[in-house]
Amino acid sequence: MTIVVKIGGQAQEDASVRRNVARQIAALCRSGHKVVVVHGGGKLLTETLQRLGIPTRFHEGLRVTDGATRDVALMVLAGIVNKQWVAELDAQGVGALGICGGDARLVQARKLAARANGRTKDLGFVGRPRKVSTRLLSVAFRAGLIPVVASLALGPGGEYFNINADDFAAALATELKADRLLYLTESGGVWDAQRRLLPVVKVGEIRGLIRKQIVRDGMIPKLRSCARTLRQNVGEIDILSPAAKNGLLRAIASKGPMGTRIVK
Repeated sequence: MTIVVKIGGQAQEDASVRRNVARQIAALCRSGHKVVVVHGGGKLLTETLQRLGIPTRFHEGLRVTDGATRDVALMVLAGIVNKQWVAELDAQGVGALGICGGDARLVQARKLAARANGRTKDLGFVGRPRKVSTRLLSVAFRAGLIPVVASLALGPGGEYFNINADDFAAALATELKADRLLYLTESGGVWDAQRRLLPVVKVGEIRGLIRKQIVRDGMIPKLRSCARTLRQNVGEIDILSPAAKNGLLRAIASKGPMGTRIVK
């Protein structure tokens, strides 16, 4: 089985949760699955920007990324966070290859222009995956390595773009024709206005959830990404908590959702 796991939030910031997730990913690898790990690093990036006196702004869950912010993102995401995950997996006895989308043209990006109040809003060095080459991932799989990929990619002018990690993971899953795409997020799934977990969300319901503000902030681009991805050849998408005991392993083994399952 080919599995793409996007890691964010608590799985990156809590050492015990991080070890638990790494243990489960290593177990999947030992079971013969091909696993790709995709990560961002939003909280550490925000904290680092704050220490450097660089303001942070968001638009519908996407970080507005000027040149200075992009350079710090390269340092934090492709450096500290990426190598931290490589170390965690190594501690579990499996080898990992820490890369970003710019390596071997894994992901090529185009600039993303957002809309706000009927006008185009410039988000700076924020991109969206334009083209994916899985050649480097195939090399890693043949060597028995787990690719750990930071969500940065090169645009046509040789400039790095910050890419929403959910979109990045979805692009890799689509090109790999992954059997499963899993988003590990602190929310543990999608919740309604009464704070009830929605075990299943249909693609056709996503626009209404956003319009009614039932989902907000970072869940907006996540669900939009899910909708686009399920139109491709990806098997199933789950959003679940990284803190759940063996949640990742149970989600792969179970036919039912552990958090929220997004379906066509």
